Amino acid sequence: MERIRKYEPYNEKKVGILMTEDRYKLVERIVDSIENEDLKELCVAILDDMPDYIWYVPGSSSGKYHPSTDLGEGGLMRHQIAVARFCNWKLELEQNQNKFDSRQRDCLRIACLCHDGRKSGEEDSGHTVHEHPRLMFEAVKRMEEKFPQLVDEIDMIANCIDTHMGQWNVNKKSEVILSKPITLTQEFVHECDYLASRKDIELQFDNWEKPELPPLNTYVLTFGKYRDRKLIDIASEDQGYIDWLKENYGREPVRSLLKQL
Repeated sequence: MERIRKYEPYNEKKVGILMTEDRYKLVERIVDSIENEDLKELCVAILDDMPDYIWYVPGSSSGKYHPSTDLGEGGLMRHQIAVARFCNWKLELEQNQNKFDSRQRDCLRIACLCHDGRKSGEEDSGHTVHEHPRLMFEAVKRMEEKFPQLVDEIDMIANCIDTHMGQWNVNKKSEVILSKPITLTQEFVHECDYLASRKDIELQFDNWEKPELPPLNTYVLTFGKYRDRKLIDIASEDQGYIDWLKENYGREPVRSLLKQL
C-alpha cells in the first residue's frame, strides 16, 4: 500500500517494523478520519515506530479492567482503536467541535490511537509497565526530528499521552508518579481511555468474534485454592469465593462463566 510507505520512518532506535498492509487496515478508519494530511502522515509514523508486540498482545494481562474485546491476541490494539473511536464519537458533538480546531481534533485522535504504544515497555515485558505513558511521551517527542514543522502538535499529542492514566498515577511497585491531566485536551483523552476500559461497554470489531465458552457444567479451574475443581461444584460449596472471583478475577473464560452462576 503506497501511502503507508511515503516517508522514511524514524529509525535511530527502531523498536518496531514497517507497518504491514493488514495492520494498516485495522487502523485505517481512524487514520482516514484525521483531517490534515501532514498530521495523518505523523500518525502513521508514530504507529510504525511502536514495538512489534503492540499489534498482537492482549490489552490487559489480568483481564480485570477491560472488556472482552481487549483480551486475547490483538487486544491491546483493539483497545487503542476503541479509545480513538470514543474520541471521534465525542468530537461529533457540537459542544466539543466548538472547543477544538481541526488540528487540535487531529492531535486528540492521534493521542488516543497511540496512547498505549509502550504499554509493556520498549520490549514486551509480559506485563503493564507503570511508566508506559512517559515512555510513549518520549517516543512521540522524538518525532520532532523527523517532523520539525509539527513541534507544537507533537508536544500536544505527547502530553495527552503522558497524562492519560489520570488519577491512577501511582503504583506501589514503582517510585514514578505519573502526571495528571490539567488541560482540556489532556482531560479529553483520559476520558476516552476511561470509557474504552469499562468492562460492560463492548464495541464491535470487524473479523473478531468472542471466543466460544466451554460448558459451565464441566469447566475446571486451573488456579487458586480450588485448582482442578469444577467451577459449578465450587459454587455450591463456597459462594463467598465465587463472589470474590466475580469482583476480582477478569480473565476469560472464567469471567463469562461466572455470569452464568
